[in-house]
Order: sequence, then C-alpha cells, then structure tokens
Amino acid sequence: MQMLYDTWFLWSITFLFLSLLIVSFLIGIYKKKKEEKQRVLRDWERVRYILKEKELNEKEIKLLEEIIHKYDPQNPLGVTTFRQQFIRCIHKYILNARKNLGFEELDEVGEAIREISIRLGHDYIPYGQRIYTTVELYQNQPLWMAPQGENPSLWRKGNVVDINGAFFRVAPFTPQDRLPVNLGQYISFKMWREDDARYQFSTVLRRIELDPEVYVFDHAFSLERFQSRAYFRVRLDKPVEADIVKIDKKYDLNQISAEDVPCHIHFSTRARIVNLSAGGSAILIDRDIDEELFIRILLDMEDDKEPKHITLYMRIINKVNVALGRYMYRGSFMGLTDENRDRLAKYVFRQQPPVSTALREQQKKDEEKKI
Repeated sequence: MQMLYDTWFLWSITFLFLSLLIVSFLIGIYKKKKEEKQRVLRDWERVRYILKEKELNEKEIKLLEEIIHKYDPQNPLGVTTFRQQFIRCIHKYILNARKNLGFEELDEVGEAIREISIRLGHDYIPYGQRIYTTVELYQNQPLWMAPQGENPSLWRKGNVVDINGAFFRVAPFTPQDRLPVNLGQYISFKMWREDDARYQFSTVLRRIELDPEVYVFDHAFSLERFQSRAYFRVRLDKPVEADIVKIDKKYDLNQISAEDVPCHIHFSTRARIVNLSAGGSAILIDRDIDEELFIRILLDMEDDKEPKHITLYMRIINKVNVALGRYMYRGSFMGLTDENRDRLAKYVFRQQPPVSTALREQQKKDEEKKI
C-alpha cells in the first residue's frame, strides 16, 4: 500500500512539473509574440516618420504601405531603409501586378515606385558595387541587345533612357541599331558596368514607342554576373584543401550567399592557390574536374576577426591542362557576402611582398628630383 502511495506521489510530482514546464513555455511564446507585435508597431511609427520627413505624397505612402503589408509585414523598417529588401518586395509586387494591370496602369505604378525609391535613397548605388536587377540600372547605361538566339555578330547597341519600377526603356544608339523584333519577344542583353563586372540577362519586349524610337522592356530580376578584373590580384603559392561540390541550378548564387545553399561533395583533394583576388582565383589541382561543378576552399584570413576562416565557392570559368594531368582552374567567387568580400580584399592586400628599404629610398630620391 505504501509503495502504491509513493508511486502516485511521484507521478503527481512529475505531472505537476510537466504542467509548469508547459505553462512556462506557453507564457514564453505569448511574451515573445507580444514583444514582436510591439516591435512591429514601433517600426511602423518610425517608417511613418521617415515617409513624412522624405515628403512622400499620399498616393506614394499608400502604395509603399500596400507593398510592405503584402510581402514583408514583419519588417517594415527594413524594407524602408535597406535597398535589397526594398527591391525584393518590389520584385514580388511587380510580378503580381503584371497579371492584373494593363501597360499604362503598370507604367504609372512604376513611376510611383521610382519616385519612392529616389526619395528613400534606394536609387543610389555606390561606384563599383554589383547590381541584382535591371531596376538598378542608370540612365545612359550602354548595353548590347539581340533577339534571343541571334548570331552575336548581329547584336545592336543601345542606351538606357528611362527606368521606373515596372519597365526600363532603351533607345538604339544609331538607326542601324534598331531591333527587328515583335512585341512579346525575348531579347538578350549584355552590358559592362565600370569597375564592377560584365552582366547578361534576357527579358520581354513590351512596347515600341516612336518619335524617337524607344523599346520598353519588362524588368529582369535575375542577372548573370561575370568576373571582372577590377579587383587587385596577387600571386600566391598557398596549399589548401579543396572540396569539389555540386550546387543545384535552381539556386541563384548571384542573389544569395553560397553558405545558405545545400550542396553535395563529389570528392576532396589537395590544391594550390597560385593567384588570388577579392573576385576570384587561379588554383592548381591534380584532377580533371567537370566545369559544371564548384570548387570550395576554406581560407584562413589571418586577422583578428571571427570566424577565423571563410568559405569560398569558386565557379570555374576556364581550365587548362598544364602538364601530366595537372590542371589550372580559373574562376570567380560566387555567393560571397559584401562583408566577406571586403575582408578577402584586405587579406589579398596584406599578401603583397614588402617594399625593400633601398627601393623606398630610391623612390623618395626620384620624387625629390621631379620637384
């Protein structure tokens, strides 16, 4: 009888403990939701203050609030103050609006979005910084265009003459650069952004305006970016461990960090970095690798920041069989955050060979002679 009493007592204590644990868990969830709701309300107050300070009109305020409520209601302040979050919401809004609005209505909405972008400062892109969509083009940006699938020799040159939130307009550079196309046809583009990179993308021709002739295109929200030589490059002789990985093509590493993307390791091998920049690298590997795969390396930054190592994913641009099955792979780093790219650039700068005292003295004398 005493044993039965002890058993029921233990079960009662256990049940009470579990009940208190569940109650405390539910209270924690409730408090967290309440705090989150209060944070969102505070953010909305700050957003309305910003919109008033930037002098947006009622129509623009209503449009921005609609976009935020539809596509990122928990982060109104982030959408208002961070360009990439603003662009992501615009992307979703425009894709949905294309299904429901005619050209003139959508063009009018695009003008309003452009005005919002200018007033919030999202139209400014620092010199040399990459872009993610054609919304971020600038007026007079030169580009080459051709009907999709055309021979490269038939590419025409044009200039961007207008951009709003829904469309961008391109004028042919000369009368000979006019496009032989029909409305609704896909057009391929190539362009170079000074001190940034080369880009390729395709989009739909929506309208042709006359006098003067101007082509109106839907915005492209996925741009293929190619490595440029804008980054300082240094020679190295650094052995590393490399993983050869495959990344699903549905993930666009021009838009997101590679570390957030699942990948499958085919094999690991020793490699040697022979030159390096903040944009890419050349690596020697004693294996023939399919150019569709990525090379992943873990590089020690040799500074006092954390994490000590950063992971680099390199897309192969070119490979050369240098001798006896040894290949030189040149490629560009993909899915690298701006913070890590800046950290890598500083690492590259530190790898420069030191200037000798004698050479510094000689340079000083040469400068004095010029004076």
